[in-house]
Amino acid sequence: MREMMARFDNTLSLVTQIISGFSLMIICLASIVIVSSVLAYERQERKKNSVIMSFGLPKRTCLHINLIEWTITGGIAATGAMASTWLAGILIYQSQFSLPYTPDFIWLGTTLLVIMSIVIIIGHLASRNSLNSSIRELLME
Repeated sequence: MREMMARFDNTLSLVTQIISGFSLMIICLASIVIVSSVLAYERQERKKNSVIMSFGLPKRTCLHINLIEWTITGGIAATGAMASTWLAGILIYQSQFSLPYTPDFIWLGTTLLVIMSIVIIIGHLASRNSLNSSIRELLME
């Protein structure tokens, strides 16, 4: 029985390490994708911001719009990550260990908030550059 428990612990430890490694790679790749997408669409963002500011709205409004966009993007990414993690947990526990999978909802909620916060911060820092120009410069583009 002890040997079986030791094998189970070793297998679970290996699965945890593999998932952690994949998670780290996914975080790095997601950060690269976010920054590159902002840089690719920076010119269009500048135009959008110039139109908004030309109506007399402050830069703060553009910032709020960007934050809403990044919140939605982060929500979609985090929800997809959480759903795939949940599905992977169900599949691993049922197929490998014949156990029911009951996730820790506090951990999932915390992870959801962390993912969304990271996406919002990276997106805000990357798109902040498009608000540094004057309205006249933005309209001339």
